[in-house]
Amino acid sequence: EDLEKNQPLFNDGIPSLIFMPSLSSETILRKNGNLIKLKSVWLCCGIIKDMQWEIPDGLAYITVIRFDPASFYSIFNIDSTALINNTVCSFEDVADTKWSSVITEMYTKNKVEDKLQVWNSALEQVKIDDFLPPILKSAIGFIDTYKGNVTVSQLLSLLGENVNQKWLQRNFLRYLGITPKKYISLQRFIYTYEMYEREMPTPLNMAPFEGGYYDYNHFFKDFKQYLGVSPKHYSWN
Repeated sequence: EDLEKNQPLFNDGIPSLIFMPSLSSETILRKNGNLIKLKSVWLCCGIIKDMQWEIPDGLAYITVIRFDPASFYSIFNIDSTALINNTVCSFEDVADTKWSSVITEMYTKNKVEDKLQVWNSALEQVKIDDFLPPILKSAIGFIDTYKGNVTVSQLLSLLGENVNQKWLQRNFLRYLGITPKKYISLQRFIYTYEMYEREMPTPLNMAPFEGGYYDYNHFFKDFKQYLGVSPKHYSWN
């Protein structure tokens, strides 16, 4: 609701599939002045930076399915590292062709719940590997607990001497498609963003400090990097 014509596109790093209302729907994104055209089903993952979504006229709704990262890359047999520089793309451009028939069948249904049931039925036929190394689970848990206010070095200390930085880097990329440093930075920004939005009218210049930023300029830089506009020019609807 209340989306502007050019809406900043943003996510929290969790792989998600976005379904437009109809098979003929086209999605247009804008990044660095370039247009990106997507099909009716598209994928968001990793970190999205400075990208605008040109909301089509009369858009009634979108449907979003979020996945556990380890499960997502396993289900669709996608290499997470291959999407690091392609974090928003048409799903059919990176997934196996067998999913095209699922998409086609889904769009024969009119109700959202019926569309989702098509996906539930398809996913029930897939062997899902949701394994995540226990140490990686702990790392993610620590980052969430500290709301992103932790360095990679501090994280390694919390995990114990048996974990080194190379292992952490390699497994974050393998299972989440994002480096630990970038994941930490993203979670801190999300916490600060949500805190301000939740506690409005908290003074905007106070939110960064309450969220763990050392100064407003650092928060300003992250905000501009992720959303493409300054906090003062952002629509806080």
